[in-house]
Amino acid sequence: MSRDGEVSTSTFFGLVAGAGVLILCGLIAVTAILGPPAIPIWGSVAVFGWLTSKGPVGHAFADRLRGGPEHAGPGEAPEEVYAELDELRTRMLEMEERQDFSERLLAEKKHAPMSEEGASNGGS
Repeated sequence: MSRDGEVSTSTFFGLVAGAGVLILCGLIAVTAILGPPAIPIWGSVAVFGWLTSKGPVGHAFADRLRGGPEHAGPGEAPEEVYAELDELRTRMLEMEERQDFSERLLAEKKHAPMSEEGASNGGS
């Protein structure tokens, strides 16, 4: 393993090859026990392996074995993503200012009636 916790390509290849050998040994053992009725099991394993190799898992294995990127990290984001992020930050700041203003208005309205009542009672 590397420092980042990633498995190297040669280790990965060894693990995949080892898993394949274990599956093959298991199929041979089942064939020795069952005899000809094990043919559907071999067929099922072959179809499953073929479908797996044609799907996204198979493509990821192939990319990894070809020496492609060891991990798909985030790439450089397009410029429009940064522009949208700046716009969202600006809008968030505006919303915070509006909320602060609304809270100040509500606080003033709560305290204003009390001071008017106190002034009218004290003046009589």
